[in-house]
Amino acid sequence: MAEVKIYKLYGTGTASANAIATLDIQEDGEICSVLMDLGVNGANALDEGAQCELSFSSIGAMTTNDTRASLLGLTWYQEFLTSGGGPSGRNVFITFAPHGIPVAAGERLYLHLLVAGTLTAVTVSAWVYFCLGRAMSPRGRVGRRVR
Repeated sequence: MAEVKIYKLYGTGTASANAIATLDIQEDGEICSVLMDLGVNGANALDEGAQCELSFSSIGAMTTNDTRASLLGLTWYQEFLTSGGGPSGRNVFITFAPHGIPVAAGERLYLHLLVAGTLTAVTVSAWVYFCLGRAMSPRGRVGRRVR
């Protein structure tokens, strides 16, 4: 049975940002699973929202098609018909079990954030479940092969 290590990435902000958190892969292995949590708190609740993404790319690709470096994303939006709808707050979660995404020592994961509206606080956490001792698959630096 493979040894499992759990790594956490955490970031917070009120504006869009690339690479709010990074993680350097220490050993060859596979990503067994990922759990993401997006927490938002808003002031006006008018067209507010946030997106987060876990990626192998240092630049977020949440608004781009055919991105091969993206691993997982999570979105939360709300819209009221008038401004001053009152404060809002919410957490959303997603779990992804990709059944082995090969990674090599030295690769880096990035956590990105895209914010819309006047959110007063956004927090993003990603727990990466990393399995050691699994066979590596050859691949290029641009894309990832998921089995």
